[in-house]
Amino acid sequence: MDLVMEIPSRAETGDTAALLRLTDRLYRVDSLDDVFGAALDAITELLGCERASILLFDDLGVMRFVAWRKLSDAYRQKVDGHTPWKPGERDVAPIFVSDIATTAEPDWLKQTLSNEGITGLGFVPLMAKGEVVGKFMTYFPEVHEFTSHERELAVAIARQVGFSLERYRADSARTATERRLRESEDRFRRMSEDAPIMIWISDSAGHCLHLNQMLRTFWGVTELEGFDWASTIHPDDQQAIGAAMAEAIRTRSSARVKGRYCRHDGVYRILETVARPNYADDGRFDGMIGVNVDVTEREEADQHKQLLINELNHRVKNTLAVVQSVARQSFKGDASIDAKVKSFEGRLSALAQTHNLLAAESWQSASLEEVVRQSVNGDADVRIRIAGPRVQLEPKQAVTTAMALHELYTNAVKHGALRSTDGTIDFTWQTTDEPGQWLTMRWQETCREPIQKPTRRGFGSTMIEKALGAEFNAEVEMNYLPEGLVCTVVARKPASLETR
Repeated sequence: MDLVMEIPSRAETGDTAALLRLTDRLYRVDSLDDVFGAALDAITELLGCERASILLFDDLGVMRFVAWRKLSDAYRQKVDGHTPWKPGERDVAPIFVSDIATTAEPDWLKQTLSNEGITGLGFVPLMAKGEVVGKFMTYFPEVHEFTSHERELAVAIARQVGFSLERYRADSARTATERRLRESEDRFRRMSEDAPIMIWISDSAGHCLHLNQMLRTFWGVTELEGFDWASTIHPDDQQAIGAAMAEAIRTRSSARVKGRYCRHDGVYRILETVARPNYADDGRFDGMIGVNVDVTEREEADQHKQLLINELNHRVKNTLAVVQSVARQSFKGDASIDAKVKSFEGRLSALAQTHNLLAAESWQSASLEEVVRQSVNGDADVRIRIAGPRVQLEPKQAVTTAMALHELYTNAVKHGALRSTDGTIDFTWQTTDEPGQWLTMRWQETCREPIQKPTRRGFGSTMIEKALGAEFNAEVEMNYLPEGLVCTVVARKPASLETR
């Protein structure tokens, strides 16, 4: 029976980091323009749109543009004042439209949106003291079905922006410094309290100033005074976590670290922490703000997957060893085919080396440079010069490349440039953005002694041309020149790269 585990995606972790950046920017703003700028950056990043806007009700109750990205003057003038809500309305909900053409909106509005190149759009209310005070808009040029995750992100952004607007309106008579301090503390506490992640703030001495509900529940605490969070860290992880936080403070950068923490019931859970230091206006370290995500299940799943991969690697190695042994025993003492058996063993060895390389990367990919170095038996940078940019090969591509390089290397030792002491080889590769192409590889031998063109096609030539051609969707050209073989492979871009 297959066991499928649901693991938090890296995209969700990235969204959490983006929301943390928005919170941090709102914590530091000095003006409404800073609030709008931070909000538009978060909207375009988290919702994946290029165009967005923020509108607020003016003193006459008319919805007006106050900030926008990539909207024309003509469009803004045409739709200025248009809104689905009235000032002061309560309990309003966002409106998401996948295709404006399918709605019952008036023709003039549909035409205006069409002229601007807008098809899908979202209306997200901005609330202050429970009343709608404005909205932010997100626009898409194509039909766009808003996912539940995008809707949740939109509401989270609107909530933070609404908190900022509410604080600014309430504290308009206060000084900028007082307003910033009050807003940051109140907004952050209210925003973080019911967040589905663990959020915390510490002072410069490492004492907890704030734990949101999820983190208080994790540690089972109701009062922060006297609570020593550091004592919950597993003894084996204390040094690494402490070093990561110290480095973040020293370099004034974010820290990302995983460690085991004891939950209120005595069970250790693996938490991934993303934290950054805060500094006062005079430059003094003022504490840290961070989020914790419980990744225990993800880590356990990764460990289980690694165990399966290790077991698979062990069995494949055993199988290759058995095949090699059978070949030796089957043809033992038969001098007529001894060379063929050695050639077969060499191919098995090349296959095993590439298998080891892929196993080290959990069979995700392999570096082309590492594949080359393992295939030329230590001659890299000595008689074989290699050069090229970083290229990651898919597992099947790596195996095929290793087998082809083994054949080229073996042929060069027996019949080509490496049979002579002054012979050299250049193996180079380069990527390209030309339509339909991706990677060009070239094996070029150079030798003073003339090299004879082979009179028949062997297994190696056939394997190189057919296997590389099939695996890379490539054109393979073998030119036997007097100074040595030149093999050129021009690979077409795979579908997986076309869609990135």
